[in-house]
Amino acid sequence: MASTLNLAAAAPLLIILFTAFASLPLHALNIGLNAHAGLDLFKQCSRTCESMFCEAPPFLRYGKYCGLLYSGCPGEQPCDRLDACCMHHDQCISKMGNDYLSQKCNKEFLNCVEAFKRSGAPSFRGNTCQVEDVVKSINNAMRAAIVAGKVFGKP
Repeated sequence: MASTLNLAAAAPLLIILFTAFASLPLHALNIGLNAHAGLDLFKQCSRTCESMFCEAPPFLRYGKYCGLLYSGCPGEQPCDRLDACCMHHDQCISKMGNDYLSQKCNKEFLNCVEAFKRSGAPSFRGNTCQVEDVVKSINNAMRAAIVAGKVFGKP
């Protein structure tokens, strides 16, 4: 009975994750290892405004702060207002003991991203991503994290 309840609680997360990845265009699944042979997936911090893997949330690199296991170096200014949202999210997650399922941090992040989207503010110079794609990738990842946080009872 308990395992049935756990499965039922996890079902929405599985549906969201499946939907997020199933909705990716086929070209987004090409992570471009040949084109980006120098890409360091375990980069300590970024001092460069980057824009790659815009439609693939697990590999996203946008600005200096947006992306999984990707952040700006201490003291680095964000590349634009969207990157600033990512920087503030990184800081919030750090204050919450690196709890990536923090409801508080993830909801604040979604609100910041939505405010950026509504503002029509420009992206950074040299950006090769469509901002709408980056926003969609962030939204999909954060919505999944929020659902997972609820399942695991995170504040």
